[in-house]
Amino acid sequence: MTEPLQVGQFAIVDHEPVDRGPNAGIFHGRGPADDRAELYALAEGTTPAGEAFAGHVVSAIGSAWHTLDLSLTGALRRVFDEARRNLRDWNQKSIAQHRVSIGLTCFARRGENAVIAQAGPSAIFHFHGGSVRAYYSDEEHAHPVGTSASAEPQLTRLPFEAGDRLLLISTAALHELDDELISGIVSLPIDRVLPDLYRRLQGLRNLTAVLVASPDEAARPAGDARDAGHEAPAPVIDATAGSVPALPPPAIGEDQEEDAYQPSLFIDEPGEPARVVLHEVAPRPIASTLRFPEAPVDVPAPLRRAAGDSLLAALAVERQLRVAMAHSATVANTMAAAGSYQGGPTWRNAPATTESSPAAAERRRQRNGSFSRGLVRGEAPPLPPVAADPDTVPPVEELAAGIRASTTLASPSLASPAATTIATENSAAYPHGGSLVRVRDNMGGRWKGGGGLSKRRSTTSAQLPPTWLVVIIGLGILLALVGYLVVPGMLEQDRSARYTSLIDGAQRMLATARVQEDPGERRKALTEAQALLLEAQETSPGHPEAGELINEVAGAISTLDAVATPASVDTLADLSQFGDKPVTPLRLTMGEETAYVLDSSSSQVIAVTLANGEKSVIFAEDKAAGRGRPIATTMANNAEIGRNTLVIADSEKGLWAYTAETGLRRLAFAAPSGLGITDIALWERDLFVLDAAQSTVYRFSPADSGYGTAPRKHLSTPDLAAARRLMVDDEIITVDANGAIHRFAGQVSLVLSGAGIDKKIAAAEVPQSLGANGDIAILDAAADRIVVFRRDGTFDRQYRHKDFQGLTAFAVRDGVGYVFTSSGHLRRITW
Repeated sequence: MTEPLQVGQFAIVDHEPVDRGPNAGIFHGRGPADDRAELYALAEGTTPAGEAFAGHVVSAIGSAWHTLDLSLTGALRRVFDEARRNLRDWNQKSIAQHRVSIGLTCFARRGENAVIAQAGPSAIFHFHGGSVRAYYSDEEHAHPVGTSASAEPQLTRLPFEAGDRLLLISTAALHELDDELISGIVSLPIDRVLPDLYRRLQGLRNLTAVLVASPDEAARPAGDARDAGHEAPAPVIDATAGSVPALPPPAIGEDQEEDAYQPSLFIDEPGEPARVVLHEVAPRPIASTLRFPEAPVDVPAPLRRAAGDSLLAALAVERQLRVAMAHSATVANTMAAAGSYQGGPTWRNAPATTESSPAAAERRRQRNGSFSRGLVRGEAPPLPPVAADPDTVPPVEELAAGIRASTTLASPSLASPAATTIATENSAAYPHGGSLVRVRDNMGGRWKGGGGLSKRRSTTSAQLPPTWLVVIIGLGILLALVGYLVVPGMLEQDRSARYTSLIDGAQRMLATARVQEDPGERRKALTEAQALLLEAQETSPGHPEAGELINEVAGAISTLDAVATPASVDTLADLSQFGDKPVTPLRLTMGEETAYVLDSSSSQVIAVTLANGEKSVIFAEDKAAGRGRPIATTMANNAEIGRNTLVIADSEKGLWAYTAETGLRRLAFAAPSGLGITDIALWERDLFVLDAAQSTVYRFSPADSGYGTAPRKHLSTPDLAAARRLMVDDEIITVDANGAIHRFAGQVSLVLSGAGIDKKIAAAEVPQSLGANGDIAILDAAADRIVVFRRDGTFDRQYRHKDFQGLTAFAVRDGVGYVFTSSGHLRRITW
């Protein structure tokens, strides 16, 4: 059975103490009232925006706790996951400055089971058996909730028996108080714990403290108020107690319910209200206001009139003074004449003094209808009749003197109203002389019959704008008019001048291109001229001169592009359905009647008959037979190796030869130690092997049954380090991985510039010799073209065709080109 606990809390929010902060909460789980789980939660922000978001997280985990009926550890893990989800959702929708993370501290209890859960900054102090133990998050769980994908809390099971206490407090307190001092405070009598903490920590900006206490059963007297129908007085946990004494608790009558408690500090027992009555805190003393001695102040008369203190008002006060004097005299005479009538005369029975003559009535009528009546404040209502004592009625002289003195103190200028005029009052308005208000000779025309001011002048004056605004508006209108008249012409002149300048510049560039011998410089000049002409055409579309020059420049650039179309492109074979994997050619080597495709995806060499398109595998990786993965292929035409023989190099440094008549056989190959085969080529009788890792080209001379003699280094230079493809004729030509072409004459390396080409080659493919003049043809698969360079490195021409889409391999034999496409087709090109 879950016994109710005593709970006290206080918080400091932005330096303001409150009895119930937003970052703490007490919640109940599902289940019967006597066996449901309780949760006490406290959150604190670890980022600038986290403190404001912590209250939202506490509310969210409270809503989740209300729906749970699990074990304590399972329910705690669930609420920590809920907190992590809330923080993740917020952070995903927020910028970096608004992202939040928190430290979360929870205490859960059901029956005799009690578990604490901590993640991020967290501090708990447990009073048990007369000693206090502190619990903090370990290194694994010290990361704030919201900064990692997991929100696994640190769970600790602890005993919580009668007389135990548990303090959940923000870690900001640890910067002010050490563990020993907090432990001593928690060990104090229960009604002094929170007040002592508040007095020591009241200077912090934000703080939350929750104290949970289990009532000491041994301290409860037998046959206590629970049996008599009333709860025995329990200790009061008051976080705001201070030096001001608390008021006594209100008395509870027989017909009153005992509900004078504070829900934020205690948990109700099942089915009945909490039994702890909090003492009200006495209000703070209010500092007395400063009082200054009253003294008459000489206020200027115009200011007194603005406050309602005018000459007419003074006349009214003088009249009231005379009436009061007459009234006092009448009361005194009546009391003296009546003697003692029913215990003495009273003020209630005193007759009022009035004027009843026709002249007085006429004067009252004129006064009531005069203009000054609208400015005189109404007379005060008569005092209620009060029984008068003859001994207490003041003499007429004293009463008159008192009223006259008060009138003089309030307005010194009204001491002699008859001798004071508006002009004399106005003359005293300023110390240096001069009247603040000028007296009008004629009041007509300013006042309407209804008593209000004439609105014609005020309305007219209110409609007139200030002078500075009129000047600004006039200047704006003037500038707009000038701009409307002048700016279009200026813009037109500027456009004409700009157009002329652009045309002149384009003509200069075009003249430079006509006399330029270097194709690269010629293309550069033509490109700049084309850009200038396009801008000129956009500046002034109506001029035909720009269009004519653009056509001339476009023709010159087209001549430089040298785009040619092959005479024919024929499909010889289709390998799209060959094998288990799509054919991905790494090399294409052409024989007299057969094409050999080195397929990198299946590590095999495929022979394709040109006449009928028949396909067969002639070499495949086979460890048992000593065959490695094929790396490079080339064609041999010499007596030692054989005519029209395919030579294959594998990854095991093996060299193989194949012909349709003799089949596949192994060749002798004296590979030096550490050789890494990048590519191979045959020229006349010798075999050339490129080892890019060692920046060397080895040359093997033929011997019996292959190339069994030791090679010599034919070329060794750092320029070979990036080489990927090799071609050998009278010279050695390599292509780097980035498309750069090197031509070696002896040990000297020349980089073929490709001057005049519109777009540089971006990928490495095997260079092929094209034609008797030694032109070099290279496949540019990225641009779907075949580019031809002269031996000096200048760009000569390029071939484009609709069937050149997706080219993957290229080879030339006897002046005829062959290409392999990504769709699996082998095609023949007739130039």
